[in-house]
Amino acid sequence: MSMEKSFVKVARLSDIAEGKSARVSLGDDEIALWRVRGKLYAIGNVCSHQHFSELHRGMLSGLTVACPMHGWTYSLETGIAVSGSGRVRTYEVKVEGENVFIDRTPPET
Repeated sequence: MSMEKSFVKVARLSDIAEGKSARVSLGDDEIALWRVRGKLYAIGNVCSHQHFSELHRGMLSGLTVACPMHGWTYSLETGIAVSGSGRVRTYEVKVEGENVFIDRTPPET
């Protein structure tokens, strides 16, 4: 059974320049919010390697971001590591006007 989605405002669209990111909080979760080719992507900000919470400062390449600590690289679309192993959580993003919302519904297990 799927849960009803619960979106929370986390930023304004103008806060995130093209090709850049912002670190936002959603309860206890730290999220890296990236803007690539006009679309927003949200992934957990904590690298699965050594739990370094700086993915928002990572090196962007296409639709992947490399952790600035040791270079483990994650897909912004799936959260799956393309270099290294593991994954980070992804979050659904929606934009209404200038407001950016992220779905805080827990992932289904």
